[in-house]
Amino acid sequence: MCTEALDASQYIVGSADDRLQFARDLVSRLNEEGFVKLRNHGISTENVREIFSWQKRFFDLSTDEKMSCIHKGGTGPVRGFNSSDQEKSSKLYPGNAGIPDAKDALESLNIGPLNDTTYPNQWIAEDILPSFRQHIESYYHALQKTSNVLFQAIELGLALPAGALLSRALPNVGELRLNHYPRIPRHELLTKNTRRIWPHTDFGTLSLLFQDSAGGLEFEDRRSSSTPNTFVPVTSEDPSDLIVTVGDILQRWTNDGLKAGLHRVSVPRHSAVHDDDVAGEEEDCMLPDRYSLVFFSRPSGEKSAGPMRDFVSEKRPACYEEISASEHLARRNRLVY
Repeated sequence: MCTEALDASQYIVGSADDRLQFARDLVSRLNEEGFVKLRNHGISTENVREIFSWQKRFFDLSTDEKMSCIHKGGTGPVRGFNSSDQEKSSKLYPGNAGIPDAKDALESLNIGPLNDTTYPNQWIAEDILPSFRQHIESYYHALQKTSNVLFQAIELGLALPAGALLSRALPNVGELRLNHYPRIPRHELLTKNTRRIWPHTDFGTLSLLFQDSAGGLEFEDRRSSSTPNTFVPVTSEDPSDLIVTVGDILQRWTNDGLKAGLHRVSVPRHSAVHDDDVAGEEEDCMLPDRYSLVFFSRPSGEKSAGPMRDFVSEKRPACYEEISASEHLARRNRLVY
């Protein structure tokens, strides 16, 4: 597996030849691995550190304060705070089947489009965390803009007509998710029914993720054909390393040309122990808190989640039915909630 970062400035400020080379490298990496790591994408290390600072302040609030903006449930887009017992990510991937009482060890805050009146955002009161909403909204805009640039680069790398992909992706009604994986005894993640998050693919088109240095993010190694379900750690040497993942809808649009990246959050490799080492583990074997922030790009609900004509032919018929993006999201959410 290749985890070396691509330099996005080659596309953002480069020549026409530079832009084409980056676009081809981007598509190649997404095709081979399901994800790619980017640097120099326009969001600075200082800004990312600031995001994590605000994120930690939110999750340090009391349970009652966080519950004041709780997600109400249902099959629509997620809005507000999700506690650790609300989601069941294990149901998203058939390889997790048969695991009784599977649990996710994380909590999250989920922010949708800022002008959405159908599914309005649930915010913490301003007097509890002053300026929090203002800062989170600015990060939403920055990541939304970055994802739109990446759609244009993917268009170029796939040799599509200009606007062919972006016109489907816009308006980009993505969801910004702040994830907190609380401290947990290491042996709890080595049991059969608890993971920080189970192997899954993301619902939307592209996912843009920043993570701290705690470790644990792993992607399926597609090159390990002899050993299926092999996962490889993907770390961030710098807080601004941006991990871009193919989601389900982009896989559907490209008729399996670009396949969604299967990933999970597990015990960091430097902390892993064998099952026979678990007995007697004490407080010094607690895994630290882990934080990540991800922008899930998604098209508006009425847009198609079926294959684009550019990727369907007599030799390569459509792999997916024609459904709307909102129906695709509802189907996936029915599994999780």
